[in-house]
Parts: sequence; C-alpha cells; structure tokens
Amino acid sequence: MDRWNAKPDEERAEWALAPLAGVGPLRFGMRSGEVSAALGIVSPFQTDVVVIARKMFRDVGVTTYYSGSAGLAGVAVDALVGPQVTFDGTPLVGRVPSELEQWFVDQSDARKIDLRVTAYGALALPDLGLVMRVQRAGDVLLTRLLILTHEWAMNPDDYVPESEWHTWHAF
Repeated sequence: MDRWNAKPDEERAEWALAPLAGVGPLRFGMRSGEVSAALGIVSPFQTDVVVIARKMFRDVGVTTYYSGSAGLAGVAVDALVGPQVTFDGTPLVGRVPSELEQWFVDQSDARKIDLRVTAYGALALPDLGLVMRVQRAGDVLLTRLLILTHEWAMNPDDYVPESEWHTWHAF
C-alpha cells in the first residue's frame, strides 16, 4: 500500500463498467447468492432479498445494494481496496476528486447527458449510472464509485440507503 494506505492500481482487480447493466462480474438484477458466487465467495445466505438491503464484501472491497424482487441495484466500490473500475480506458476509483469531477463534466459535455448533484453534494451521471463519492484515506480524499441501475441513478437520494452516504472511512 502507498502513503495513503490505498492499493495501487496494479494490485487491484480490474473491472469494466457496463453503464446501467453492471460492473465487472456483477449484473443488475442478480440475487445475493448469485453476487456471492460471481465474486467467488461462499455465502451461507443464498435466499432472495425482499427489502432494500446491503451486503459488504470486505475481501473484494465492494458493498452491494438490493431492491426487493428487482435484485442487485447498486454497487459501491471502496476507494482504498476495491477493484479499479474503468470506462473507456479511464480509471474511476481511488483518484483525486478534482480529476474525476472534471471527467464527469467532460462526459456530460461530450455525450450530451445530464450532470446532477445529489442532496449529499455528490456528482452524478444518471445516464451512465454513476455517482462520484469520496472516501477518506488518511489525510486525503479519494474517489469511491457508486454504480446504479437507471431507476436508482435518476433519484439516488430516494433509493441509496443513508448508510452509503455516511461512508467516509476505510473499508
């Protein structure tokens, strides 16, 4: 780990973003047991989720969010130890916030899509299913990525559990 206690990119798993469909091995709509299997984790809890719930995968560095019968609806990628998520060749996790903020603005302009700010002050690109969060890494902040279904991305303040908005420290 480097001086910020964050894994360097070369030590992170590499996951590609599929906007509004999923990220890495995870696809929206998966059940909790399917997510565990996709991450290579044996879970004793293989039942369907019937309410909005979260499940943390500390060894992988992700937190998953579920919405009733719709299954997986969101994935938060930890800034310090989570996989490196890329989109069009750009790494999005564990970055200096100002750099990713500019990337969000550039994507909005180039793709002619909405750039929004959540009630918690996070930048969002609903048409890509992305919300940029920040997470403390020692004395600095690094980017924590929140990847959502279209419904959740359009109104993250209504769907994303409050516990996610209050995640600031190391996983």
